[in-house]
Amino acid sequence: MKYDVIICGAGPAGSTCGRLLARRGLKVLILDKARFPRYKPCGGGLTGKALGELEPGWEKLSEDSTREVIFYHRQERPINIVYQQPVIRMVGREKLDAWLLEQAAAAGATIRDGCRVTAVVETATGVTIYGEDGSIFQGDFLVGADGARSLVRKSLPFNTGTAAGVTLECEIPVDEGVLAEYRGRVHLSYGGIPAGYGWIFPKGDHLSVGIGSFTRQVKGLQRYFQDFCRGMGLKIPEGIRCRGAVIPAASGKAGTLHTGRAVLAGDAAGLVDPFSGEGIYYALRSGRLAAEAISAALAGQGGLEDYTKKIHAEVLPSLHYAWRIARVVYALTPMVHRLVAANPEVARRLVDVLFGGDTYEDLWQYLTGRYAIFRLAR
Repeated sequence: MKYDVIICGAGPAGSTCGRLLARRGLKVLILDKARFPRYKPCGGGLTGKALGELEPGWEKLSEDSTREVIFYHRQERPINIVYQQPVIRMVGREKLDAWLLEQAAAAGATIRDGCRVTAVVETATGVTIYGEDGSIFQGDFLVGADGARSLVRKSLPFNTGTAAGVTLECEIPVDEGVLAEYRGRVHLSYGGIPAGYGWIFPKGDHLSVGIGSFTRQVKGLQRYFQDFCRGMGLKIPEGIRCRGAVIPAASGKAGTLHTGRAVLAGDAAGLVDPFSGEGIYYALRSGRLAAEAISAALAGQGGLEDYTKKIHAEVLPSLHYAWRIARVVYALTPMVHRLVAANPEVARRLVDVLFGGDTYEDLWQYLTGRYAIFRLAR
C-alpha cells in the first residue's frame, strides 16, 4: 500500500499533522519507535498559545493550573508574580502525546508505534521508509517529526543549522502536605547553570523537577541538578530515575525546512523557544502548517517551499527575538535579575511572553527602549 503521507514521529507535531491530513481524506501513516503511551522528559507546561492549537477535551489532561510564577537567581532572591487567571496548565507528556495520537487514529490515520525507522530514501516521485523489523513503507510525501536527533533531517538534504542544548528531568513523588505548597506555582531559577535554568512544576501527585542548558558544552549536568534541588530544599528519594534529553535551540534562522518530497516539523526543525525551551506550541503550530502545505501540494496548488516560507514568516521572527533576549539574560543573569526585581512591569511582561500573552518582539522593543544592557546587544 502506498500512502499519501508518511509521518516519522508521533509527538505533538506528527500527531497534529496526521490528524489534519487524515480528516481531509488522505491516506496517512504515522511511525514511531516507542510504544504509546510512553514517558517523555519534559516539564509539561501548556501555554496559552499551545492551548489555542489543541482540540476541545484537553481539560481532562490538566494536572494543575498555575497562577503564580516565582523567579530566583541561584535559588535565592525570589520574585513573585501573581495572576487572577491561570497562565499555564500542567500535563504529563505521556498523556498529552497519547491523546493527540488517539485523535489522529480517530481521524483515520494508520498508527505503527514500536516501529524504529532505520533509513529514509527520497526520489523525484516519492519516499521510501525502511523499518528495523524489515518493513518497507512508500508514500508521496514525508514529514520528519522525529525529534531533536531526527533521522529524517540527517538523511535528506535539509539546511537547518540547528544548535542544541541538554536537559535533565525527573518526577519526584511527594506527600500531599508538600505538594500543597507547590500547587498553583511555577518556580524558575536562573544563574545556577550556564545558559539555562531550573524549574519545579506541580503535577497530579508529584513534582516535575529539572534543569536545562542551551549549550551542549555544559559539563556535570547531574551536579548542577543536585545543587538546584538542594538550593530549593528538595530531596531526591533513592531509586528515582532522572532522564536527559537533547533540546534544539533556534536562533530564528532555521534555513530550509523542505525538500522536494519532505518537510521537518517540531523539534526536528529546531523550532524550540531559545529562551524558555518551550517546544509544544511550536510543534503543534508547525504540524498544522505542514498539513496545510502538503494538502496544497497534493492538490497541485503549491509546493513544499510554501511551508518553509510560512515558518519563516509566522514562526521564526518570534524565535529570533527570543534568542536576542536569551543572549542578554544568560550572559548577564545577576544584573537582569536585579533589574526585574526593581521593575515589576518588566517581571510581568516577561511572564506574559513566556506563557502566551505577549510577543517577544514587543518585549524586545520595550526592553531596548528603556535599558542599556539590552540596547548594547542589538
